[in-house]
Amino acid sequence: MSRAYRRLREQPLLYAGGIVIGLACFMPLAWLVIAGIREADQAIAPVLAASSTLPIALRSLGLAVGVAALAVAISLPLAWLTHATNLPGRAAFRWLVVLPLAIPSYISGFVVVALLGPSGSLRGLASSLGIGLPDVYGTFGVVIALLFMFPLALLPLQAALEDLDASQWEAARGLGLSPWLAFRRVIWPQLRMPAANGGLLVALYVLSDFGAVSLLRYPTLSYVIYLRYENPFGRSESIGYALLLMLLVGILFGLHRWLAGRSSIPSRASTRRPWPSIPLGPWRWPAALVAGSVVGLGVLLPIASTLGWWLRGVAAGAPTFPVAKEAVWTLGLGLAAALIITSLAILPGLLTRAGSRRVSQLLRVASHSGYALPGIVVALALVFFATRVALPLYQTLPMLLIAYGVRFLPLAIQNVDAGLERQSRRLDDAARSLGRTQWRVWLEVTLPAAAPAIFAAGLTVFVSTIKELPATLLLAPLNTNTLATRIWGWTSEAYFTAAAAPALILVVLAFALLVVRPDRRRRTSP
Repeated sequence: MSRAYRRLREQPLLYAGGIVIGLACFMPLAWLVIAGIREADQAIAPVLAASSTLPIALRSLGLAVGVAALAVAISLPLAWLTHATNLPGRAAFRWLVVLPLAIPSYISGFVVVALLGPSGSLRGLASSLGIGLPDVYGTFGVVIALLFMFPLALLPLQAALEDLDASQWEAARGLGLSPWLAFRRVIWPQLRMPAANGGLLVALYVLSDFGAVSLLRYPTLSYVIYLRYENPFGRSESIGYALLLMLLVGILFGLHRWLAGRSSIPSRASTRRPWPSIPLGPWRWPAALVAGSVVGLGVLLPIASTLGWWLRGVAAGAPTFPVAKEAVWTLGLGLAAALIITSLAILPGLLTRAGSRRVSQLLRVASHSGYALPGIVVALALVFFATRVALPLYQTLPMLLIAYGVRFLPLAIQNVDAGLERQSRRLDDAARSLGRTQWRVWLEVTLPAAAPAIFAAGLTVFVSTIKELPATLLLAPLNTNTLATRIWGWTSEAYFTAAAAPALILVVLAFALLVVRPDRRRRTSP
């Protein structure tokens, strides 16, 4: 009897659960490809023949690469200032500058329109000073709204600087190199890989974004997919545009591979020296002002803007719309998704501890195949699957939770794995020697010891779920709205006073949860 077969007989439920989860994660990608092949005449041919397809694709790819480059340019000096210099309050700034990650793109788009739109306060101030600003409904506004996601590039750089040995810097400086040359020749080659990884995360987010581009009417592929889906005569074309968006995702991965192949792998010394406080001299307080400005623009400004619009509506006697029902639905969906997805995320780690490393790795690969797809593509694939194969599941809560699982399972797995990998196998062996079954060992020893990591995984999934927009729009049950869909709907109609209250609730909730996350220093994705 082979070892793999013996393990299968010992843990059949574990293996069956892993297979089902892997197939569910891989299903949207497979179904979309199958649907595109089967409906090539209606899905792919019109897209290829349209003269607007190439400009839309180039605009989407250019926006993703441009915002990623700007995000890395912002993140690199911030990471250096908050880790290696005598920046005032650098320990606090280290995590404060990450907080803009809690702002969903449809709220950052709302903030941009509310401040820089035709009736925005900042546009009025600029006009009174004789300063002309570009039209917010274009590249200018979209880039500003999407730059709120720059912490996706900052977090890998922060983690890399944590792992670098400061003695390399000190040796370079001891050899007479100036601070700039020491950074360029010694530190930067080891930060190029993390910078490329962070840039890829930002680019993938921008390419898949639906909230900001839809509010600002910027025709990228994700927005065009939604418009085609909403048109009864163009739903098949939405499949073709989704396949094109997947092709652009592949191009981004290829570009990242090319950049990463020319980079050095950051060294991790077992006995590394902590970073000293490199003196900034007269630039110390200007640097603090820059870091404070990032926090102000990324954290305080969204809160102040939404609060200001809400107060403006109250002062003007504008009609208020209760959002208690939407808040309950948002919290309920977030809790349900967190409980279910976090429970499923434990399976790969348990498979690894059971000796099935290959099966566990295959499950991780399958889960990441769904996460690599934009949310609008996952939602579209599940819509077509439900309407053609499983109609009773269309616009039901189980289908919506499946979409959340496909999107956010890798985030939970990443957190849970970090906790399980720190648990010594000797504890398991000791418990087994006392007569405990494998399941009792996991339930009584392994999982309780990994409780902080499991909690972090649930919190990560909860925050991601309450912010999710495209999957909720396409798959939520009829007459069901969340805070995200309400914000998007009211902002799309320029009803800012109505959108301000739910936006303020969602922003404060996301900020609060991000602050208490026990793993915020190591997270590399929203």
